[in-house]
Amino acid sequence: HKLVVDLNPGREKQSEEQKSVIPETEPENTHAENYRINSFHLGEGSPKQKFRANMDAIYTLKTLENQHRDATPEEQETLANYVGWGGLADAFDAGKAAWAGEYKELKAALTEEEYAAARASTLNAHYTSPTVIRAIYEALDGMGFEKGNILEPSMGVGNFFGMLPEEMRNSRLYGVELDSISGRIAKQLYPKADITVAGFETTDRRDFYDLAIGNVPFGNYGVFDKRYNKENFLIHDYFFAKTLDKVAPNGIVAFVTTKGTLDKQNPKVREYLAKRADLVGAVRLPNNAFKANA
Repeated sequence: HKLVVDLNPGREKQSEEQKSVIPETEPENTHAENYRINSFHLGEGSPKQKFRANMDAIYTLKTLENQHRDATPEEQETLANYVGWGGLADAFDAGKAAWAGEYKELKAALTEEEYAAARASTLNAHYTSPTVIRAIYEALDGMGFEKGNILEPSMGVGNFFGMLPEEMRNSRLYGVELDSISGRIAKQLYPKADITVAGFETTDRRDFYDLAIGNVPFGNYGVFDKRYNKENFLIHDYFFAKTLDKVAPNGIVAFVTTKGTLDKQNPKVREYLAKRADLVGAVRLPNNAFKANA
């Protein structure tokens, strides 16, 4: 196994009128294609702009699901602007007068389960900038990776899939996402990918992937997974450990993670990884690398 690490010390991985409008005629449901990200400003904007982009994407998703069809290319553009709720905690605070309208709109748009999941994600649902994604793919290209089975755990809406280089297009894509809204959007954006909307701990395919790539969640908490519970991993370290068991021999793991993975005083996690993989490269990102997307 080969291990590539990006260190991120300060991470960030419709109007009311529009909401009530359901198209009278449904677009012809042609063969859906995977979305291609062409903008390097995806996910940028003020908190209110990000909120509006999220709501437009949610309304679009629910329209598609009500009509039982795939997204058109134009609708995929709207869906791709979903950035999650990281940094938007004010939208869930009934006491924030400046966000009173957004609070009511969000409560009305989501089911109780969706709302609870969205509120819980405000601390760690940050999406990866296209600039960082492109740099990771350039590094992989330099290593000679061309095609294979690619896994993105904790994929959000799939920005790594959306920026897959042309020369890697013959790869088979597999994604996992815990959040229901994000995972369902990802399915609409990448209909040719195999996407599981569930926790990473529920997946068990081993020695299968040639590349695992993504921006893993991190925080001062763990994940319940019987196979790894005895290690007491924090969530970001857990993603490394479980992913190493999922990639095939000579597979590559290329993750953005917190600086804690390599900086923590206790060497236990580093020793665990070193016994199972060779570190072939690490890049320490500046602390403003995700500023525009966080």
